[in-house]
Amino acid sequence: MTMDLANVTKEKDRVRITVVPPPMKTQKVYYVLPAFITDVGKPVDALQFVHEFYALDDRGMPLKVKKAGNNKVLIKLDKGRVLRKIEYWVDDSWDSTGYSAYHSGKYNYVPNAAGTTFDTDKGFLLNPAFMIGYFDGAMSLPYRLTIIHSESDNAFTSLQLTESVKGRDEYLSGSYTELVETPLYYGAVDTCGFLSRNYYIDIAVYSESGNISARQIRKYIAAEIFSLTRFADGLTPRHYKMFFWFVSPDKFAVGNHGKFGGMSHRNSAVYYLNEIEEEEPFASLVGGETAGDLLKSLALLDQTRYDNYPDYLIPQVRSNWWIAEGFKSYFTWLAEVRDSVASEEDFRAAISAKMRLSENVKTHSVTDVKHLRKALTDPLKAEEYKAKAMLLAFTLDIHLTQWSGGAKGLREVVLELNERSSFHPDSLCNYISKNISIEMNDFCLKYVNGVSALPVIQSFDKIGWVYSPSALDSVITFGQISLNYDSQIDAFLVRTAEPGNELRVLAGDRLVSIDGVTVSAANMDEILNTIYSPVDTSPIEVIYIRNNRNERVMAQPYYKTIVIEHLVRLDPACSSDALLLHERIFNPSDY
Repeated sequence: MTMDLANVTKEKDRVRITVVPPPMKTQKVYYVLPAFITDVGKPVDALQFVHEFYALDDRGMPLKVKKAGNNKVLIKLDKGRVLRKIEYWVDDSWDSTGYSAYHSGKYNYVPNAAGTTFDTDKGFLLNPAFMIGYFDGAMSLPYRLTIIHSESDNAFTSLQLTESVKGRDEYLSGSYTELVETPLYYGAVDTCGFLSRNYYIDIAVYSESGNISARQIRKYIAAEIFSLTRFADGLTPRHYKMFFWFVSPDKFAVGNHGKFGGMSHRNSAVYYLNEIEEEEPFASLVGGETAGDLLKSLALLDQTRYDNYPDYLIPQVRSNWWIAEGFKSYFTWLAEVRDSVASEEDFRAAISAKMRLSENVKTHSVTDVKHLRKALTDPLKAEEYKAKAMLLAFTLDIHLTQWSGGAKGLREVVLELNERSSFHPDSLCNYISKNISIEMNDFCLKYVNGVSALPVIQSFDKIGWVYSPSALDSVITFGQISLNYDSQIDAFLVRTAEPGNELRVLAGDRLVSIDGVTVSAANMDEILNTIYSPVDTSPIEVIYIRNNRNERVMAQPYYKTIVIEHLVRLDPACSSDALLLHERIFNPSDY
């Protein structure tokens, strides 16, 4: 397969794809591009970006082609003829998924980090799912990809490079599933790298303003990366690549349409973020967006490891979704608490926030794939299920550590399972039940595959925490405010607001930014925590829209005695057993 980047022009902003197929003895050949990709809830319908599709047989004669559904092309051959070549042109998704195109219904929504852009001035971001398809029944075959490009362009990808000669690079991928999980960038970037235990981290930055360097990003993420690599210590050496595209600060409104965010993969990650001039909120944005992504290199936390040849015409949600999402969030916190990058108090506040978020997850289990495929298309519902998944991981770790007598926690089990060559959705439950405790079967039946309320009171008591569904406490607050999320415009709207609240918002106001960070689904968790759980009384700058006018206020939270829901505190009178289990989880002597 060949992608021709060298002949892209501003007038014809498309890339030509040439496919030389394997021999296939059939008169009907189906060429498929993904309707859905992992970690994007809504359909992406990759075939919508394909134009001028044609095919030739082994005599060089054109073949009949027609769409066979939204994302399949049927190629018909005469008896005895063989498909020799396919060619077509591809539009980039960034130009096609703007506000007007998306809301007119012409295109389905594609997050920028998951999509493609062909810009001769800025560079080429290539996510293969939007450029290359697979032949039905031949997904397991290896892919040899050739990129033709300008000699001045640098490549950044984790794909295996087999040859590079004067503007022509060749890569090898073991299967289509592996290929779509491996984005590429061609252009001018600033790069740097560093070694963190067994991981070598490569960072590449394209900054539209020219103000952001790779070394600056390294400074923002180094502590977190060290914590994560220490947490996953013992793995074979890894090479992980992180590519960042920063838009200029003057493109402030682009995030209103949900384009900002990241997309992590097994060996690499892509981030499309807005540059913020103030360093502290900018560092927070970068750190929050990259948090935990490196853990996807752990096999159990990578959804695609369970399904080598998935059906890309259906939503890419699997019954192990809760492990991939919940363990990633929990392990990130646990690694940072163990390394003192974050405090246990911060973690308790996060647990409290997750409990509030997960209150609506009562009628469906975290393994109900049919329901999840629909629920995860809504960013707010997705956050609610992610919160439930993280709480489930934390609760399981508490019980597992106790069952094993402190010998093993969830981390140790995951690292042991990581050595396996294959997995199925029940691998975790079966392994713990067989090797550590039969009680895991009951845990899975009730809380993983069932809808029983998590045993948080009993679980927290085991580690010396006190949980109260509601209690009086002195807290820092801006005043009582509740928000609604509008998925059509990717915006948070004020649902209710206490009179005299420090943010000065009213019902119906639309939040635009907090401390220069655009509010969208991409940073939902961070924004909710900033508003609902401020850590101190430092003022924040808030911009919101009221009656089509931007309002800007400096809001300062204050201490107030109120009824707190889901209050989590240390128990000063806890038992010695609880103290031991607490230390084993948060500060193990053998870590």
